[in-house]
Amino acid sequence: MKKTGIIIAVVIALALSLGGFGYYNQVYLPAQATATPAYNTTKVRSGDILITADGVGNILPSESVSVGFQVNGIVAELNVKVGDEVEVGQVLAKLDDTNARLRLQQAELSYNTFYSQSSLQQAQIDQLNAKSALEDAGEQLEYLISPDAYYWEKRLETARAELTKLQSTPGANESELEAAQKEVDKAQSYLIGAQQEYYETYVWEVFPYTYKDETTGEVIETYLEPTKDAVTEARLKVGSAELALLDAETYLIVLEAGRDAELEVVVADSGSKLAKLEDARLDLELAQAAFEDTMLTAPVSGTVTSLSANVGQAIGTNPFLSIETLDQMVLRFYVEESDIHMVKIGNPVNITFDAYPDNVLEGQITYLEPALQTVDGNPAAVVWASLPENNEIQLLSGMSADVEVIAGESRGTLLVPVQSLRELAPGSYAVFKVQPDGSLALTPVTVGLMDYANAEILSGLTAGDVISTGAVETK
Repeated sequence: MKKTGIIIAVVIALALSLGGFGYYNQVYLPAQATATPAYNTTKVRSGDILITADGVGNILPSESVSVGFQVNGIVAELNVKVGDEVEVGQVLAKLDDTNARLRLQQAELSYNTFYSQSSLQQAQIDQLNAKSALEDAGEQLEYLISPDAYYWEKRLETARAELTKLQSTPGANESELEAAQKEVDKAQSYLIGAQQEYYETYVWEVFPYTYKDETTGEVIETYLEPTKDAVTEARLKVGSAELALLDAETYLIVLEAGRDAELEVVVADSGSKLAKLEDARLDLELAQAAFEDTMLTAPVSGTVTSLSANVGQAIGTNPFLSIETLDQMVLRFYVEESDIHMVKIGNPVNITFDAYPDNVLEGQITYLEPALQTVDGNPAAVVWASLPENNEIQLLSGMSADVEVIAGESRGTLLVPVQSLRELAPGSYAVFKVQPDGSLALTPVTVGLMDYANAEILSGLTAGDVISTGAVETK
């Protein structure tokens, strides 16, 4: 009985020992070991990447102008209709020009009168009279201040003018400047001498004055010098006569050249014949301009797209006719403010029209306006793009279009998912490359284009390389 109890106790103890060993190996030890994380992986593949921005817009003519008359009037002629092709300078319409034509004829008659034979002869006489008047005025001044003083005043005036001219000439010769200065000094010196001689000799000979002293009865001989006012008046008369002669000579030159000659003249006297001739010329130009304003000409070549006037209608200066260059269309479209960085001059665009949803045209960005506009309550950039010249579809001004801006494109390049990239520094990336033994190695890569899903790899990997895209999430 005791032997049997011992055997049972040994069996129970052995069973307990074996159970504890199994629990230790199958449960306890795995629970104490550190879990090895699992990773999602993918292979580097070859493919295409396209960076785009979307926009909407419509077609516009490259040129569009609305025109009207410069003056009010009654429409006398309409030479075009909607749809007509016109050339620059072509007469589109005319106003009743009766009054304008009469004014032009009168202005031409008045202007031509100046160029008649009798006017030319009178101008020759006036020139001779002006020359004689200047001589008389000069002789009077010469008489008052003495011939020597008058001569050297003229010499000094001429010398100073020549010196001033040389001084204002870039690169003037130094020896010429010195010679001109010597002429000024010489004339100044001789003028001083002539003025001294004036009081020593000239006034005694030319302006003698004798009177008897009432107290002593003595006869006194002296001179009566011309007053300053008299000399000033004589100088003014000389200056006026010089201007009158210049005006008469210029007027004669203009008449002898004929009315069609192009001459630049300076009018010296507002009341002179030269001034009156200039007034007549301006009147003629104004009358010519007023007559031309009764004709409306095309400022650009293109197609007449609108016309809102009729013959016999009274019309003002508001535009009533539009011309558009329909053979040269452009695309204007809008992109969101956040996509402006994708818009560059020269970028290609793919264009799809609502009227032709199955046709895609290729264009190119030509201009980005410098200011944003508000479109549907949101800020947007205004972009202009070219259209292909030869299209199989008919494009009409105002047609709406969806636009895809190609900001970047690469075909047959290496691609990896964006989530596989690890940014080491701004613009510097790496990926975890799976090694043959299953371990991960941090591998620097050069990244090119990148969208929301994929990134282009320019260097650091080859097609077929296995990389990690991140750890598997566990619960």
